[in-house]
Amino acid sequence: MTLVSACAAGVDENSGAASAGDRADGGLGDTNTDDEDEDAGDTTGGEDRDSDGESGGDPGPIPDELLPETSGGEDPDDRPDIDFGPLTTCVKLAAAPCPGDDDSGLVRHKGLSAWSPCRFELADAGTWEERDLLLDDLSGSLVELPVADLDFDRLGTAADGGVSKLAKLENFARAFRWQDVDFSDGRWMPQGLSGTYDAYEYGAIDGRSMVATSWYHKASVSDLGLPNEVVRVSFADVSNLAKGGDVPYRHVLLVEPYDDGGFTNFKAPQLHAGGIAWVGRYLYVADTGKGLRVFDTARMFEVTGDAPKSVGYDADTGDFNAYGYKYVLPQVGAYNFSGSSCWSRTSFVAVDNTSEPPSLVTGEFHDNDIAGKLIRWPLDGDRLEYADPELGTVLATEAFFAQESDMQGAVSVDGEWWLSSSAQSGADGALYRVGHGRDAVSHGWVVGPEDLMYARQEGLLWSLNEFAGNRYVFAVDLGAYAKL
Repeated sequence: MTLVSACAAGVDENSGAASAGDRADGGLGDTNTDDEDEDAGDTTGGEDRDSDGESGGDPGPIPDELLPETSGGEDPDDRPDIDFGPLTTCVKLAAAPCPGDDDSGLVRHKGLSAWSPCRFELADAGTWEERDLLLDDLSGSLVELPVADLDFDRLGTAADGGVSKLAKLENFARAFRWQDVDFSDGRWMPQGLSGTYDAYEYGAIDGRSMVATSWYHKASVSDLGLPNEVVRVSFADVSNLAKGGDVPYRHVLLVEPYDDGGFTNFKAPQLHAGGIAWVGRYLYVADTGKGLRVFDTARMFEVTGDAPKSVGYDADTGDFNAYGYKYVLPQVGAYNFSGSSCWSRTSFVAVDNTSEPPSLVTGEFHDNDIAGKLIRWPLDGDRLEYADPELGTVLATEAFFAQESDMQGAVSVDGEWWLSSSAQSGADGALYRVGHGRDAVSHGWVVGPEDLMYARQEGLLWSLNEFAGNRYVFAVDLGAYAKL
């Protein structure tokens, strides 16, 4: 199949994809459509699904001859009243209709089913320069430091493949568990995973090999008095893990700087943070209903206060607080689905350094159907590559239906895709190996699996699981899986 011809013709050549109608749900207008995960005692994993918004859809009608016969179409009156940008070349060419969530023409475990990638577009929010100026101002009040200079205050310990919770992993390589306070704390839920293996060619920064994990605050079971889905990121030094050494780490709060009446302040954004991708200095964080947020690991700040229920500047004390955390990681950029783009959940994100050019891949969690999509976005250095620099727009280069449900993470390695899925084999998840036109192959996985990262320097596939009392970060040897 030729993806370019699919864009021009307006219909995917794969019969399964063509049968899916336009989206009937969506959420461009929501800042966060992705609710919390299941309670810590529930072993099914995944995200709660009870608050979809409306579809982003097309800004104008698609000619009837370009619509699949089975498409249910989309009522323009149901679209959110949001303008994320001007029309794109893809829309001007009357390309394929937006894919929907109807999976009646898809076949579970039958590999990837392609769709026209040109229907998916992100638009740069254009905040880079403004945020840099705010951070310049903030550096006059707080100590600024890069991620490499973090000091660690907690200690994870090595775990081996004999741990019962890891026993079903195939080709186990290494793992660690969090310090007891984090291993068992149901108030915070670990989700996303990336690291210096993604960010840097040699897999380390200043001699440290690190993994980064995102956690969101679960207010429904918490007594901390914090908002729901406040996010912290744990930076963990795994340099000695291969030899069974301990893993020191530190939690850092994600914040968004803003102009507070002429004074630079910061607040904590509320995100599910289901996936993260570390590229050079930037940490990309999945923003489920909108796209991606970007945080700068080269410009972190040490706060002066330690108030556990306060964030930002406290005029009474003159301190900056971060809910009791010592360091903050500031947002500098964002990429949102444009008004002329089809909409997709950004449930997770990963880096593919084996593609040309390197790219980010995003994907959707769907629990009751197999219409979750995977989308590839090209990188230009440590930022996304503009299709139109003047407009700041980024066009996808690949789009697929995964034809698997319960996707919690995905990564592409040399053109082959690996999917981390939950609740597919009783209480255990599954690791799927998929491609286009090839049946999926399932491998043993863990309970409550989440995001994926491929460490190309060592040939390891990293992941983690989320439930309190069963929280490990682990890696398997990708090269040890049988060749297909």
